[in-house]
This record gives sequence, C-alpha cells and structure tokens, in this order.
Amino acid sequence: MNAEPYADVASHLRDELRRAWLRVEYQVRLAWSKSRVTVTDDVVGPTEIGRLFAAARGDSSATGADDAGAQTLLEQWLVAHRQVEARIKATVDANIRSPLVDLIRAFGLSPRQWSTLMFALLPESDPNLVLAYRYLARDESLRGVDGRLLAQLVYDTPTTRSLMARDLSASSPLLRYRLVDIVAGTAPGDSTMFRRIRVATRLVFLLDGTGVDLDPELSDICELRGGTPKGAFPTLTLEHAIAALHSNEVVLAVQGQRGLGKKLLLQVAAAHWGHRVLLIDGKRLAQVPLVNQPTMLRSIIRELMLLSAIPVLADIDDVVVHDGDRDELPGFFGTLLAEWTGPVAITINRERMPRIHHRPIVHLTLEVPSLTVRTQMWRAIVPSLSEPGADSLSGRFAIPGGIIVAAAQAANAGQMPDAGPPDSEELAKAVAAQLHQRISKLGKKLPTPFDLDDLIVDDDTRGALLEITAAARERRKIRESFKLRGAHGISVLFSGHPGVGKTMSGTVLARRLGLDIYEVDLSQVVSKWLGETEKNLSDVFDAAEPGHVVLLFNEADSLFGKRTSDVKSSNDRYANLETNYLLARLERFGGLAILTTNLTSAIDTAFKRRFTYDVFFSFPSPDMRAELWRRTLPERARSAKIDFEALADKYELSGGFIKVACERAAYVAGASDSEIDEETLSATIERMYRERGKVSATGRLD
Repeated sequence: MNAEPYADVASHLRDELRRAWLRVEYQVRLAWSKSRVTVTDDVVGPTEIGRLFAAARGDSSATGADDAGAQTLLEQWLVAHRQVEARIKATVDANIRSPLVDLIRAFGLSPRQWSTLMFALLPESDPNLVLAYRYLARDESLRGVDGRLLAQLVYDTPTTRSLMARDLSASSPLLRYRLVDIVAGTAPGDSTMFRRIRVATRLVFLLDGTGVDLDPELSDICELRGGTPKGAFPTLTLEHAIAALHSNEVVLAVQGQRGLGKKLLLQVAAAHWGHRVLLIDGKRLAQVPLVNQPTMLRSIIRELMLLSAIPVLADIDDVVVHDGDRDELPGFFGTLLAEWTGPVAITINRERMPRIHHRPIVHLTLEVPSLTVRTQMWRAIVPSLSEPGADSLSGRFAIPGGIIVAAAQAANAGQMPDAGPPDSEELAKAVAAQLHQRISKLGKKLPTPFDLDDLIVDDDTRGALLEITAAARERRKIRESFKLRGAHGISVLFSGHPGVGKTMSGTVLARRLGLDIYEVDLSQVVSKWLGETEKNLSDVFDAAEPGHVVLLFNEADSLFGKRTSDVKSSNDRYANLETNYLLARLERFGGLAILTTNLTSAIDTAFKRRFTYDVFFSFPSPDMRAELWRRTLPERARSAKIDFEALADKYELSGGFIKVACERAAYVAGASDSEIDEETLSATIERMYRERGKVSATGRLD
C-alpha cells in the first residue's frame, strides 16, 4: 500500500512526536530489562515516567511503570518509524512543499541526521520530552538532547557510533548550515558525548505550519523579497539577468544610479525561475566583528537554501576596500562565495566598478528611462495629469518609474478629500520630497527668497542667468529632439570678487527652476583617507543626478584647483587622481552644478573647458552700488538726508560689504535709539577699512 504524503505540518509533527516517544520509551524499558535499579525520584520517578509514556502512546489505562515490554515497544517503534519514513519519501516524491520535509530536501539530510535534528527540535513542541530525556540519561540537570542520548536513540550500535562524529562535525549539513549548534560541556575539553545539541531557534518557527519566513535574527541584515513583482525593463537587459541568475558560475553585477530599480530587476529575474531574492545589507554585515562573520554567513546560507532564494549584496560599493588604485570587495564576499555555490548578484550605485576575481562577471547597466518613456509613465500613473504637465515633469526630473509612483502616492495622500487630483507643481514638490533624506546629507539647503529682479548685476550677467534658466528647464527635451550627445547636465562657473552676488544668483536660478539648492559642505567631502574624497563626491553627484537639486560648490578653487605636473609625493599623485575624477564626473553629470570662486585663475583650465557657462560677476559700478544701498538699508530706519550716490562714489564696496555695513550701522543707531544717517554709515565703513588693514577708505575693499 502506498504511503500518503503529508498534507500539513501538524500531522507530520504528530507522527514525529509519536516516533520519538516510542524510541525513548523503548530505550528506558530496555534499561529496565537489564537492571532493576532506577534513577532517584528527584529526577523523575518511574511512576511519573510511566504515565508520560502512556500519555504519549494514547494509552489511558496504564497507571504505573513496568520494567517489561521492551520488545513490544521496539516493534511499535519500527512500525511508526517505517510509516514516517515512507510518508516523508512520498511527500518528497510528490514535490509537495512542507516546512519540515523541506529541511530534508534543501539540506540533503540523511535519516540519522534527520533523527538527530528531530530529537533536538521536538522538546520545543512537547516540553515533557525533556523529562523523558532526563530519566533516560539519569541527569536531572539535562535541558535537551546531548551526545549521550544520541548514542542511545540514534547511533546505538558500534557501527553507527562512528557516524555520530561525522554528523556532528563542522562539515556536516547540521552544523555547516547552523541547523544545530553544539554547546560546550561543563568542563573544558568535554567530548561530544557531554555536549548539548541545541537546535537553531529559527527552526522552531516551522512547527506552527505558517509560511516559511526569514529568520528574525537576520532581519537587521537581510530582507526577503518575493512574489510576482512588476517592472518594465529593456527586453535584452531582462533576458541577460534571467540567464545569469540561472548560472552557478558567474556574478551578476547590476550598475546604475540609486532609484533605477536594480533590485527590482533582480527580483523579476529570480521570479522567472521560481526563486525569491535575499537582499543582504553589506554595511551592516561589515559591522559584525570579523570573528562572528563566518557564523553569520552560515546562517545566511541556511536561509538561502531554506527559502529557495538568491543572494543579492545590495549597494556593495558602499563597503568596498580601497587598495591603491583599485576597489576591492570586502572579505565576507569571498567567504560567501566559498560557501555558496548557487547564483549570486550585486548592485552598484557608483560609476567605479570594484574588482571581482571570484567568478566571471555578467555586467548590466540600468539607465534612466528616456524622456518619452517618462512622459508616458507620468500619464499612466497620474491619468488626470495633462500632456503639457507630464512633459514638464519628465523634462525637469530624470527619474525612474519607482520614484514617479512614490511621488504620485505622496501627492495624493497630501490632498484634501475635496481638493481634486494633484497638479504638476504639487507633483514636482512630491518628487523632491522622495529623496530629501538622502540629499540632505550632501550639505546645507539654502533658502531661495530672491528672484531675478532682486539681483543688482550688469546686463551681460543678467542675460547669462536667463539663458541658464531656459537651458536648465528645457535641456533634456531639446537634447533629445536634436539628438545631441553627452550628458544632459549643465555646469556653471561663477567667478568674481567676494560679495558680488554669486551665491545669491545660484539661489535665484534654483527658485526660477522650482528646485532646491544645496551648498555642498566641502569639509564633509574632502577626506585625508585615500579614495574617500572620490567616494564622497560620487555620492554627491549621484544623489543630484536626476535633477532633483542644484549643487552649489562655494569657493570651489580649494577642491577644483589646478593639477600639479611636478609630482613629488604620493599625496600629489592622489590629488591629481581626484582632480581627474572630478573632471570626468563633472562632464558626465546630468544635473545643474554651480561652482563659485573668488580666484578664477586658480581653476584648472581643463575644468574651465568643461563648463557650459562661465559667468564673470563684475564689480558693481557706482550706479549699481547706489541701488544696492537703497535696497539694503531699511527705509524706516534711515535718515532722509542720506546721499546714496555720494556713498557709492566714495566707497568701492561690493554688495556683500554693503550688507555688512548696513547691519553694523543699524546696531550702532539702535543702541543710541536714533536713525541711521550718513555720518553713522561713513564711520562704520571707514572702521571696516581699518579692520582690513587699509590706511584710508579708498579703493576696493576685499
């Protein structure tokens, strides 16, 4: 008669418990038959143990212990044993998924290895089994199965006793995949016989019959993704990813800026083969002490096998190790590949590819969807959006579908119930909000209270700012229409004396484009450690790449300075390498980057050739300075007799110094409860000249 497969965990668990109880009772009765001496009652008395055995057999008539019947119990155990093994085999042959049977299937456990695992696991379901273990071992302190018990219950002949050492060795699947751990005995150097076999906590979660989920102990490092994900990717790219995830011989590396759907691509490709993906956080894994990393990796490999998942080391370039001119993957990557023989994938956000020598590489690159595709996405995701609105959003933001979906959801959630669907401006704000947390790490967000009419600049500068605004707003659409090659970004150099309005002009551009502007904190970017400056700058450009923000590098000559041809030390060589990287990265940048400098001659000429616009802010003329005085000095706080033209002619101050002079004069006048008059202003300005080492208040104040 053919055995019936297990349809659920409960029936399988019930049979395993019956088999275990029969085996323990047989060993106890066998001991009784050999000797009438029993253990003392302070462990558990023979009457109590007899009742436990009877309850396990379902025999309510038994009331006491009996030293006979060992042979009968052996026959009962053999019947139960054969039935369980037959049903397990039937379940495997029928390819029926069952959490317990999957352990045998996934890890290739032999019948004795499976019995060892069951004797360690079953007390978690029936704590009374521990009492039986204590009685059999004659050890009241016993808390689970140990080597002594296994020698009686599983490895009970001299021939099989040698198998116990192998099944409990580091190479056995039981320990290799951390299904069990061996706990040291009470004395140093105790043999396996006196060591407790402790089952992995995660296996306890399999006993309730619910779906197999990720081990909670790994939830801080790993994330399991499965199901039937939806994602639109180029056909050829998806085909290559599917093929690579069916091979055990390669590493699939998917590269592209953050937010393009690299992980989603891998999830779609894995689902094609019926697998899930296990995302491994390299940063958190790298923080695990080196001595504990092999144990952690074995737990991860156990989950991969148990969950039928493919490992994906996400954002692996965040933890690369800099070795001279090369980027090496961390040591745990090689350890993982040494233990894991299945498919593996990594995702890379930056442009620089780390060196991978462990397996051949299949390298795929994801690009931002084209302008036309982005417009179609906007119309499909937000049906109420007009075609001009969709065109505007796709032109302003080079973003993937995932961010479009998130922005649409956020904009809808922020609307009042009767407000109707969000418009293009509300959607634009929602786009910027999606990456605010990441972008805010780049530097300080600057306010944008001023518009072009607030700037006091000459006509050439004003015209250049208008041209930059138009170019930045329409650049993607125009470049695609005219089939222009190269990056879609715009790089701008603002040069001129301090205080002439370079930073303010940057905020004006951002305001007119409807974008946030971030002043990059160079102290956070520049690092004394080899390769860190390049890495930090890569993060800056990658975060701003889609056009979500304007990047402002103030006093950029300290970072984008001239390269040296007289290399005298390794510092000179690596400084040149960083400058070369900046040259190349700025040229490929797809957003709007503004660099300001007070010393235009300090900027490398190779940099200057790569700027789309090179705007020089001339020192303000007397007429411009007079207008600056009028706009800066509050009308209600000043004397009516101030001659702004005379101040402008007499003192050659830039807008920045005029602002400082007005503030200082206001403090003086406020302290004496008077208005700001021309005399106060003149005294303040002359003091400023003296503070900067000027003998007289003539000439430009630098």
